[in-house]
Amino acid sequence: MAMICLISKLLFVAICLFVHMNLSSGDFSIVNYSQDNLISTERFIQLFESWMLKYNKIYKNIDEKIYRFEIFKDNLKYIDETNKKNNSYWLGLNVFADLSNNEFKEKYIGSIAPNYTAAELSYDEVLNEGAVNIPEYVDWRQKGAVTPVKQQGSCGSCWTFSAVATIEGIIKIRTGYLNEYSEQELLDCDRGSYGCRGGFPSSALQLVTRYGIHYRNVYPYEGVQRYCRSSQKGPIAAKIDGVRQVPQYNEGALIQAIAYQPVSVVLESAGRAFQLYRGGIFEGPCGNRVDHAVTAVGYGPNYILIKNSWGTGWGEKGFIRIRRGTRNPYGVCGLYSNSCYPVKY
Repeated sequence: MAMICLISKLLFVAICLFVHMNLSSGDFSIVNYSQDNLISTERFIQLFESWMLKYNKIYKNIDEKIYRFEIFKDNLKYIDETNKKNNSYWLGLNVFADLSNNEFKEKYIGSIAPNYTAAELSYDEVLNEGAVNIPEYVDWRQKGAVTPVKQQGSCGSCWTFSAVATIEGIIKIRTGYLNEYSEQELLDCDRGSYGCRGGFPSSALQLVTRYGIHYRNVYPYEGVQRYCRSSQKGPIAAKIDGVRQVPQYNEGALIQAIAYQPVSVVLESAGRAFQLYRGGIFEGPCGNRVDHAVTAVGYGPNYILIKNSWGTGWGEKGFIRIRRGTRNPYGVCGLYSNSCYPVKY
């Protein structure tokens, strides 16, 4: 058995070397696949090598590389099977394609603190469904109110990115200036949350209401929770005037809120399809056990546009469109469960 394993390892190495030499002067922009990639080990390895180059993946030794290759191959088969169902979305070989779903959940999911609620917030009186006419399409990126997609890393700090994105949006809308603010400051200083173990966007926004927030380049992101250093960073960069909650399980109220500004929302993101999402309008499978905070930055007639904090190697360059209009009171992936936004007069 040991001899068979050694031969298999040597064969894998030989194929990798051959493929790498042939890719060394090629175009590494291709991360999708064709049916030809599924017909032989050599084709699988060729695709794996090009994917590694695309996402700058480096493994510590050949054993880890083989382990990741087997997961990659299994994920590709799942991607292919899912895409053949002709859904409104498609999966692809994104940055998480070498992670098992269990590894993905352990590293990136569960960053909303248990029993998440924003019930302590007041409702905004303008959010009455049908009270005003709103546009059919809204995309705050086109209005210059969305900063580039960030990468939270393995810290469960999604709640800080969600909160900060809404602050960046409302400050741009009110002042005309788009700036990047500090997720790390919220991670370090919000005692109503749990740092890298999870937190509440509403709590982070309440902190900024009381004390303000610094620019990101003044208080840069580190991806680990440290002691609060706000007093060492000089004058604050921005402050908000309050926080409001969108009525729960109310699609119309959420759409109306997004029409005014980017909104913090939560959803269930632990599924394998969500992990490997590449594009289109996502409609599940997923439940409503929310575990991840993101930011709604637009909508269309049949989707809500979401900014994530997993970098541009996931989804539609870091964004996902979630199906709306399904008559599911929770929304697809529990999207209507808890939403809030900052107030700036």
